[in-house]
Amino acid sequence: MNKKMTKNRRLVPALLAVLLALLVPAAGASVLDLNYGATSNWLSAEINGMGATGVALDRGGFGTALNPATLTWAGDWRVDGGMSLAEEHEDRFQPLFDSFGSYVIDTAIASNRSHRFGSGFAVSRAFGERFGAGLSLSTRYGFGYEFSEELRDPDSFSEPRDQILESRGVTRKGDLRDLGLGAAFEISEQVSLGAALHYVFGTVEWEERNRLFHDEPNSYVLVDEWKADGLAVTTGLTITPNERMVFGASWDLPFDVGGDELVTTTEGSPALPTGVKTHTTVRYPQRARVGFALHPRTEPLTVFSVEVEWTEWSQLEDSREEIPHLMENTMDYRVGVQHTFYNGVPLRFGFRHFDYAADPEASASLFSMGIGAPYADGMINVGVELGKVISVQPHFFDYPEDFAVAASSRVEETMFRLGATFTYRF
Repeated sequence: MNKKMTKNRRLVPALLAVLLALLVPAAGASVLDLNYGATSNWLSAEINGMGATGVALDRGGFGTALNPATLTWAGDWRVDGGMSLAEEHEDRFQPLFDSFGSYVIDTAIASNRSHRFGSGFAVSRAFGERFGAGLSLSTRYGFGYEFSEELRDPDSFSEPRDQILESRGVTRKGDLRDLGLGAAFEISEQVSLGAALHYVFGTVEWEERNRLFHDEPNSYVLVDEWKADGLAVTTGLTITPNERMVFGASWDLPFDVGGDELVTTTEGSPALPTGVKTHTTVRYPQRARVGFALHPRTEPLTVFSVEVEWTEWSQLEDSREEIPHLMENTMDYRVGVQHTFYNGVPLRFGFRHFDYAADPEASASLFSMGIGAPYADGMINVGVELGKVISVQPHFFDYPEDFAVAASSRVEETMFRLGATFTYRF
């Protein structure tokens, strides 16, 4: 009886992790990721705390997403599950001029704050000395974004003063989740090969709304809902020339995601909704990762990891685009370090710098750190990330002629993310 109760108690953390990963939506995205989703999503506190590195490190079941070949390092059952909360700030600025037409300062014309949740779950197990397998549920592409603004009467002599002319905004929500199943085989003491099959699925929604208080019949709400799924494949390789150095590489093949897209427009007052349904397919491009991990003889025990990820966004295909959407290939540079002290507590630091496919002039830097605390047969990991990106973006909505507004705005986006993951072995 005692053995049975102990086994049941061990299964509770795993079941809770699965439930959280299924129920919690993914973290948000930048305005630069509106069309096809963000790649800087949450996996686990251990991984994100080290700059999202993992192509040459043991990441448990998350190896299915980073490098399936690392699954050969799996031992007994390992379960990872956790969630994160991100606070995102977006401020839009316009140049302010004096009465002589001279530039004075940039002034904010819109400011938005939003909060997003993220989650990740993974399980792995070794079967024999040379074979390992893993399962993971994470976010492949995240789409969360919110923008809203109020347009007020600029005439200082109007009555009432500063009355709201328009209340408008856009909301992008949903994500493409990734359910991956992978396996790896050690063909020699130095070389391992792996592969993973991914079921990519989700519902992505775009909402655009504009209420015209001075012209209610022309107010509208547009909702675009796309339910899509598809299959993807990842292959991986690890080479271990000695006990101190590991090289890793993985390749995500191009894959199609498709499904019905329903566009519903509600116009005027009273509201008159109309809907149009089409089948939409997006072919996401290939991407490749290469990197290495260094395990020097140091006290405290230290691990360094360096990676580069390349994505061929220029080959993206969208059935909605008669003329291909101009996208740039991107590079993603990642660095991570972990110190494990004498009491078994790991301390992690990470840095990540990556480009945006939609804007070659913009790039983002993410700084991260984390710590772990051994608990029972597992580890409680906590990590934080801080990042910022500045870009120039056109307005979502047109402004009336009597508004002195430039054709675009300088957009500053800041993200702070805090997450926790519980890693359990049995």
